[in-house]
Amino acid sequence: MPEWWLEAMLPGITFTILFIIWIVLPSRPEEPDIGSKIRMLFKDDKND
Repeated sequence: MPEWWLEAMLPGITFTILFIIWIVLPSRPEEPDIGSKIRMLFKDDKND
């Protein structure tokens, strides 16, 4: 297996994992950032 695939895939995998963790972690009650909006979109919670 070629070695370049690790260099090509590692940044994408790292970003994806960190992005998922950022969305999955519980938010503070009045947190108005983009992470909260994405969480609400996935949870289908319309508390605007």
